[in-house]
Amino acid sequence: MVSTHSKADLEYSDDYRTISFNGQRLYRLTPQQAAIVRVLHESRYYEASTQRIKKQTKCRSIHDSFKTGDGPEIWKNVIVHHSRGFYRLNLTLKND
Repeated sequence: MVSTHSKADLEYSDDYRTISFNGQRLYRLTPQQAAIVRVLHESRYYEASTQRIKKQTKCRSIHDSFKTGDGPEIWKNVIVHHSRGFYRLNLTLKND
């Protein structure tokens, strides 16, 4: 990673193409996966609606975006889907 940033339990490169979750594993993301993680990460409480994510990233299926590369591991460990139509990052909020 050229430049990394840290917020809660996520370290990420400027373009979100490389992330480290809970200091455990380095994930490499596709441009689409990175865009989705960015939307979630920049959202209040790291949560966003399906509609907002699709509109901002122009993806057709959020789940299908995580079927390649490190996507399945990211989907399993980093992304949480609420049945009420919201997704969030599996992060704990920390007080600044």
